[in-house]
Amino acid sequence: MRLAFFLIPILLAMAAAACSSFTPEEAPLVPSESSPVENLTFGNPTVVVAGESIPAQESPTGVPKATEEPREVISLSISLFLLMDDKENPDPEISTHRTEADLREILEGMNEIWGQAGIRLELETVESVEVPESMLRGMLAGNLRPFFRAMGRGITLPETSTINGFYLRRVGGPNGINPFRSRTFFVIDEPSVFDRRVSSHEVAHMLGLHHVLDDPGRLLYSGTNGMVLTGDEATVARYFAQGINRGVR
Repeated sequence: MRLAFFLIPILLAMAAAACSSFTPEEAPLVPSESSPVENLTFGNPTVVVAGESIPAQESPTGVPKATEEPREVISLSISLFLLMDDKENPDPEISTHRTEADLREILEGMNEIWGQAGIRLELETVESVEVPESMLRGMLAGNLRPFFRAMGRGITLPETSTINGFYLRRVGGPNGINPFRSRTFFVIDEPSVFDRRVSSHEVAHMLGLHHVLDDPGRLLYSGTNGMVLTGDEATVARYFAQGINRGVR
């Protein structure tokens, strides 16, 4: 009995550690509808960039901004694509309703969010891409594997980049998804959170960041409009971004 009593706190600590070490693929993809956050206000966190603490201040959109520019901004190229069955006469039931102007506006918001970490997403291209109707219908249900297999072999993308974002009518249940540990993300037409937020959340997974469970104001908390990156998250994201660039070169 004494031994069992002694082991209880050790086992509880091990269980807590296991719960906090899941990967993005294991985390829930469907946003929680029970606790949406519509109008978040934040304090004045400190952003850590290149090993230095930089005070941050609030912005009208709720994204903390560094009060001074980091010494080095890390740039990653990005291409954004509209998925539809026919460029000339798209079926509104299965093709995205977004426009190229919409995607450019989303990217502006993403760069405001990622400015917290001194990371900038440089646009390579915004293009419409035709996808066979049967494949597109499968994607709307969440089946993305045929699309990945067809990329470069049947489906030609105008210009791919370090990061590639695809916008479509639906993709199963989630607002967005970063599948197969790729540098690719998919975002639906009508997410339950801000467009810039869900797109930035999926990019965060590419930059080594996992979901958090304790703070709805954070970018990595699922299903809210939180957009804050902590100092530690900024440091990790910069480390991964630098590694990606070295690999690209």
